[in-house]
Amino acid sequence: MNYTRPDDPDYEDQPEDWLNSSLIFARTLSLILQENEGMIVYLQGDMNFFNDKSVQKVIVYKNQGKIRVIECDDDLPEGQFVIVHDINPN
Repeated sequence: MNYTRPDDPDYEDQPEDWLNSSLIFARTLSLILQENEGMIVYLQGDMNFFNDKSVQKVIVYKNQGKIRVIECDDDLPEGQFVIVHDINPN
């Protein structure tokens, strides 16, 4: 697949391309989002939640200056902004 250089139809992505693109995008989100602010994202296509394909949607949010991704069990629409409180990592 070619996700990182769509203007070059002959290019085939390398793992380093995906990592670099992910890091750039995470940095961009960290500049946009305020602390504990996030958004609901539905997983589709090649996306999955840490190899758990049963997870349908996640919350992408900023915590302690880092972008974090957690499973979302609540019935919330994609694109909705949320404030994340009292996160229990267990």
